[in-house]
Amino acid sequence: MNIEKALRNYLKGTGPKIKEREFFSCAMGNGNATFNVLFSLTSEELDSITESKALDRVVEMLKLGEIIFHNEEGLNRKLIARKIVKLQQKTDRILLEGKNKFVNINKIRSEFNKVNRALDRLLELNEEKDTKQYDFMVFLVEETKNIAYLEYTLKKMPALVNVRDKDEVSLFQNIISSYLDSVDEEQDDDKMYYENLIFLLLSQKSFHMSEGEKRQCLEMVYKFINHLSYDKKHYKKNKDKIDQINQFVDKVKGLSCEPKNIEEIASKYNIHVYFQPSLLEDVSLMKAPKEGELQDREVVEDYVVSIDGEDAVEIDDALSCRKLSNGNYLLGVHIASVLGYFPYESEMVQEAIYRNQSIYLPRIYQKTENDFHRTVPLFPYGFSADKGSLKEDYSRLARSYYFEISPDGEVVHDAFLKTIVKNNKRLTYEEANRIIQEGCENQELNETVQLLDEVASKLSTHYQGSELYEKVKENTKDYSELIVTKVGSENIVYQAMLLTGNRVAEFFAENNYPCIYRVHEVNEENNRKLQAMIDTLNKTYGGEQFKHLYQLIEGIYPRGWYAMEGRHSGLNLDHYCHCTSLLRRAADIVVEHALEVCYDQDPTEEDLQKLREEIADKVVEINARQSPIDYFIQDYQKKYRRR
Repeated sequence: MNIEKALRNYLKGTGPKIKEREFFSCAMGNGNATFNVLFSLTSEELDSITESKALDRVVEMLKLGEIIFHNEEGLNRKLIARKIVKLQQKTDRILLEGKNKFVNINKIRSEFNKVNRALDRLLELNEEKDTKQYDFMVFLVEETKNIAYLEYTLKKMPALVNVRDKDEVSLFQNIISSYLDSVDEEQDDDKMYYENLIFLLLSQKSFHMSEGEKRQCLEMVYKFINHLSYDKKHYKKNKDKIDQINQFVDKVKGLSCEPKNIEEIASKYNIHVYFQPSLLEDVSLMKAPKEGELQDREVVEDYVVSIDGEDAVEIDDALSCRKLSNGNYLLGVHIASVLGYFPYESEMVQEAIYRNQSIYLPRIYQKTENDFHRTVPLFPYGFSADKGSLKEDYSRLARSYYFEISPDGEVVHDAFLKTIVKNNKRLTYEEANRIIQEGCENQELNETVQLLDEVASKLSTHYQGSELYEKVKENTKDYSELIVTKVGSENIVYQAMLLTGNRVAEFFAENNYPCIYRVHEVNEENNRKLQAMIDTLNKTYGGEQFKHLYQLIEGIYPRGWYAMEGRHSGLNLDHYCHCTSLLRRAADIVVEHALEVCYDQDPTEEDLQKLREEIADKVVEINARQSPIDYFIQDYQKKYRRR
């Protein structure tokens, strides 16, 4: 959008008023130039004043300038102040010269007073220069140490990414200093926290750094490296630290460079977009499973359906359901296996765990000519979308979770079996809903879907999660979480996956076996700290600057994470794990591995200790990868916004 053209048309009455969001999107990063446009157009309107002309549109236009002050750093405030004063002097001059020119000078004065009040407001904002915003960000960074709060705060108040202290040192520079201290003192938790925080700042659309600031950051880093390696003995001792810092140097060097393609953006966050040729070759050499060759697997004889979105590529779950002679239901949740095809220690599986999850991007990217994708997958598509996917009419290796459920919705028995499963029918949510409402001619398909709907309704009465959690998840695209829906076919999938994650987690907990649980809890202490900070800021500075802050804090709801113990408060479950999406999520693969050790055999104490150590490592690794992935997605989206 051309701001000058749009504003000019609005002032003439031939164009619509610019929405604040559109203005913000175009003006950020060009604050000084945008103010030049606002002041130039205001001057033109003052020059063309007549007794019949109202200046309400000029006032509305100038109010847009407040957005720049609240969200932009690096403004030439001295020049802006001079231009505001010149405009106010211009109104005085026009009034003085117009005493004999205009019949109704009071009408002109009234219009000019409205403009001057808007200019006074801009001058007031222009002269505000204290550190309350910086102090607030330091509180979030150093006291709460909660990435979710920081991320949500920057989403609502983007200008805070560039705040400075009283010595004009940016928040980013001070965080780099803290990061280096954590490396020097070998404080791994702090180091990981500051790394994730740096990723967060780099991913913000409003973030910018001058070449001078970049040089200062690099000088700080180089000085630290020299401190670690001033002789051979210390260089050898600190080699790992130096390697970490050198990786960070590359990120700082690239701050002012516009990424040219997805690989350049991904490299900032250590995201693997493409697969090594050896892994692609492993997939190409894979063969379809043959029933006679897999003696340790049962063949699923039930009628099986999958229910997914229309554009789903990786079909990693399918369902079956039938009535037993005792009146109970037998629900089957069939999950595409990974470890049936690749050993847990294999390069393929370890690469998938490093990738953490399939990354769903806001826009497509081009791999090669005429080859477009929107997902950075966990596995090569040859496996996740073909040879390992539960495609219709193909036999695939799976882990089938069977639950015998009473008419009251109670689970009376369960079994987690290694199977070979054939998906008899792939359905979209819309197709499944139509069968629920209208039925269909295929008797097996119709009966299966109707029974699934009955079972889901019965399970709904037994699983009651937090209302706030469910509302948040209903309105977010968080692919690391179970999508909460309570209607029709969506409820069938939700209840089946929820039941499976809960029962599998209960198996590990009841037997005191190690597992990677999905944990979720609300930190009330952080909320109390933040409220105290808001109260202090409002009392000290008044509520204008932070009037939306309380709403912002209420809007924050913590995400889940992985741990070896802990409950899921959002779902109101003592134990819950991710185990139903192995083609798209790394934690699910770790759970499949744990089932191989603990369910498929009788584990020894040595087996359990080894598994415990393996899971402990993966918990740290998977949690640490989540923030860089989030920031990569934001950065990738930011690139397209600039186009």
